[in-house]
Amino acid sequence: MIRKTDYGYCAEGKKAYLHIQFFSDSIVRFAYTKNNILPESTPAVIGQSKNIEALVDGNYIKTQNLKIKIDSEDLKVSVFDSEDNLLSRDLSVDIDNIKVEKELLWEKGFYGLGEKYGWINKKGTQTENYNSDVLGAHPLHNPTIKEYHTSIPFYIGLDKDKAYGIYFDNSYRTYFDFGKEKDKVVQFSADGGHIDYYFIYDKKVSEIVKGYSEITGTMPLPRKEFLGFQQCRWSYMNREELMEIAKRMRKENIPCDVLYLDIDYMENYKVFTVDSEKFNEFKEMVKELKEMGFKIVVIIDPGVKKEKGYYVYEEGLKNDYYIKDSDGLVYVGEVWPGAAVFPDFLRSEVRKWWGELHKGLLEDGVEGIWNDMNEPSDFSTESKVVPEDIVHVDDEGRERKHAEIHNMYGMLEAIATYEGLRELQPNKRPFVLTRGTFAGTQRYAAHWTGDNTSLWEHMESSMPMFMNLGLSGYTFIGSDVGGFAEDSNGELLARWTQLGAFTPLFRNHSMKGTINQEPWCFGEEVLDNTRKYIKLRYKFITYLYNLMRESSKEGHPVMRPLFYHYQGDERTYNINDQFLFGENIMICPIVRPGMDARMVYLPEGDWYDYWTGEKIEGGRYIIKEAAIDTLPIFIKAGAIIPQDEVVEYIGQKENTKLDLHYYVGDNGEYTLYFDDGRTFDYEKGIYSEIKLNVEENDGKITVKSEVLKDEYKIPELVLHIHGIEEFKSIDVDNGNTPVEKGDVISIDICKPEFKVVIEK
Repeated sequence: MIRKTDYGYCAEGKKAYLHIQFFSDSIVRFAYTKNNILPESTPAVIGQSKNIEALVDGNYIKTQNLKIKIDSEDLKVSVFDSEDNLLSRDLSVDIDNIKVEKELLWEKGFYGLGEKYGWINKKGTQTENYNSDVLGAHPLHNPTIKEYHTSIPFYIGLDKDKAYGIYFDNSYRTYFDFGKEKDKVVQFSADGGHIDYYFIYDKKVSEIVKGYSEITGTMPLPRKEFLGFQQCRWSYMNREELMEIAKRMRKENIPCDVLYLDIDYMENYKVFTVDSEKFNEFKEMVKELKEMGFKIVVIIDPGVKKEKGYYVYEEGLKNDYYIKDSDGLVYVGEVWPGAAVFPDFLRSEVRKWWGELHKGLLEDGVEGIWNDMNEPSDFSTESKVVPEDIVHVDDEGRERKHAEIHNMYGMLEAIATYEGLRELQPNKRPFVLTRGTFAGTQRYAAHWTGDNTSLWEHMESSMPMFMNLGLSGYTFIGSDVGGFAEDSNGELLARWTQLGAFTPLFRNHSMKGTINQEPWCFGEEVLDNTRKYIKLRYKFITYLYNLMRESSKEGHPVMRPLFYHYQGDERTYNINDQFLFGENIMICPIVRPGMDARMVYLPEGDWYDYWTGEKIEGGRYIIKEAAIDTLPIFIKAGAIIPQDEVVEYIGQKENTKLDLHYYVGDNGEYTLYFDDGRTFDYEKGIYSEIKLNVEENDGKITVKSEVLKDEYKIPELVLHIHGIEEFKSIDVDNGNTPVEKGDVISIDICKPEFKVVIEK
């Protein structure tokens, strides 16, 4: 029944073929077709199948970690682990209607699916994927809306001792149901294409995310500067207004790295143009801002103004680069410039052309590109997006309906932008920010969660959204701090800034017609509060950069649900308003007005209150007081946390010293990574890594470092030990160093390799 093929294996049923490919002993692809041809994958998939010698025995196929049973008639599959424990079982496979029903077996929760409004655990819910201009189609983001800006058809099933992921590689509108319509039934389906999905198994949920990243890729290591604070508004209307914002940031001693220009910087909303009256001497302005430490990001939408004589429109028209209607005519929709046409990014030549169009902006000193409205939005339709019957043409000349391409359109634009920037500036890491995304877009662009509103509910809902995006392979993420639509207020901005300081993308953004919400807009107390947390962000830049490095290598997110590291604790499965910032820092924002305390769940182990140094036993709930200027932060015992000197902007001065904070109570390990933060030289091996180890035994704490690689300058390291109330002696590099008693011990480490022994 199951036969070997040049790509893997194939099983033939009564009405269809099931193609089987292995990407590891724990990752298998199941693709169904009516002909004996392996279907083409979407651009999301970059992983390569492996020639794994599976054991075929009748209707069973086995690897080291999986045993798969295939029904000989309808090709339903059941998947077992190596000990014959049932992991997944098909109830039905409908090839004609592109629908799979699986039995809901042991799963305590379902997670992933990218950007969805709602609680983190999707069990008992249903949703669908079709990229939408959410605020354009609805007056307010809310839980009844199922279609958001992203379409990532990947979900995770979770229990204490096992987990799996299913990536449904289908770019059409897709549907998911986790036991809502039918009890004990999980369903996924699509409006077109094939049943084509990847099953990923491991005992640990973190390994499921890593496996998904092996299939769809990880983000490139970002420019370090873009981890700083970013300020935006629709719109800073002219040069004078933008310069005033920049000068005020420096005057108020608020660290800030990035300023944005929204659509009003253009000439009549024509992309790749600059309004020379509003922004006179644009290049000189950008240069002046750069000298102050600011990087400029400008918005570029895909809608090209239909205007005779406009060079972008004319070039695209001449070369037949735009999508067309069913009659073969260039499709004309409507966005900010009025009548507009849309590039057909499905073709590589169109993407190359689009990428090259950024040359003038880069020559003017622009450092990043913001892709908005790329679902793609279209004001002229009832759905507010381009119609499904619009026609694309691929590189082979085949016509493809927009229904298939729609969810990938933003990704294809991101590819064009990222590759264009890298081609124009080969050794500078591009910064691209996108709203519309599909699985795999993390390889090209950061993502923000679109046009939210200045509501406490939207701040609260952003956390499960971030965590599910992270589980879906997307790490470089954030939301509009303070809220985009409607008016914010001082308390909301203060609390949202506290949360934003611990999101990978940290951007304050607001809408035209609302009150301004820069940090100084709500009085001195709010200014002091927001400044405090923006500065705190800069203290954690090295820590965050190391997390981004980890994500770029293995796919692990920066913002992690508690079950990512405490999977055996079912109390973590439904926690929406706390998250782990890496493995060892827990962030617990205040998300309701007027609150000065909150319930916090501390997982097992000991934790330190970041502000007071108090050591608290975990495995329980506690009440934590939190005045308006306090964000509850907890550090896991055994953690080694680097902290930086606060600067006005990243790269303001050479980083010659770095503080390392060790929290007593458990053995710890941490690897520090250093590179230039801007170029691709790290790909050539020009970076440094130091591995730190801490062991506690026999009343002694031993801290050791090992230089793994030394190709980039390592700063002086200063070690701080938290949590020792009394000690007898400290031995550094076999030489006694006098210290005074106290609960924080600071030791200057002059060499990158060192050993410290502390006798308690």
